[in-house]
Amino acid sequence: MSFDRREMTLATGPVSYFVGGTGRPLLYLHPAGGIAPSGPLDALARTRTIYMPVSPGFDGTPLHPGITSMEALADLAATFAGTVIGERCDVLGQSFGGWEAMWLAAKHPDQVDHLVLEAPAGVPAGGKGGLPSDPAEARRKLFAYPDRAPPMTKPAEQLQGNRRALEHYHALSLSDAALPGRVADIKAPTLILMGTKDEIIPRETGQFLKSAIAGSHLAYVYDAAHVIQSDQPERYLRIVGSFLERGEAYIVNWGNSAASAMPGGARASA
Repeated sequence: MSFDRREMTLATGPVSYFVGGTGRPLLYLHPAGGIAPSGPLDALARTRTIYMPVSPGFDGTPLHPGITSMEALADLAATFAGTVIGERCDVLGQSFGGWEAMWLAAKHPDQVDHLVLEAPAGVPAGGKGGLPSDPAEARRKLFAYPDRAPPMTKPAEQLQGNRRALEHYHALSLSDAALPGRVADIKAPTLILMGTKDEIIPRETGQFLKSAIAGSHLAYVYDAAHVIQSDQPERYLRIVGSFLERGEAYIVNWGNSAASAMPGGARASA
């Protein structure tokens, strides 16, 4: 699937974004590594029009004056969606983007239809997890199967700029003291997706969000680390595609092997 890069300007500054596909609108909020190719996103674009804004400061884009927190970044995403998409849409947030998506859904519920949180950051986890500063160690924890990961094509200065953007939004710790008190305000049907091998976002995060967000669904994808889209693309697409299509009635095909029981009553997809 080909995604076109476009530029637009909001009151706070310019925004780069990618758009592709056809069908119902889906707002995708990227992880700390910025925008990257993904087989599951390409597949979702067969039935969805996907909008992928680049958060200011990431992938070589300029920061916006006054946008210095995750909450403010979510407000900017709401403005972007209202301006470019112009209607209520589904939202998919990955890791750092999941953190942003939770603030978006909590503060702007009228803009969010269905919400998917893929290994979302932002919820304090008692010192567990976290993103290592060493690139090699970080990559080991991001991917259970590095050979399936997208190639490292971004220049070193862009990667360093992405890390500086994390610092700018006070997000290096992956923890937001104010967020846990607001997630109960999320009213959208919500899927929380976690990898069974994720060492960056611990399973306690998923369990907390499941208990805090009314009517949410929690699924653990077997044999996936933090970047579930890369480690287990078929399982990821089966779950996310079904949820976005069917909402509360979504059905997961567990396959031939038994689903693994996880703490808190969740199940891992086979």
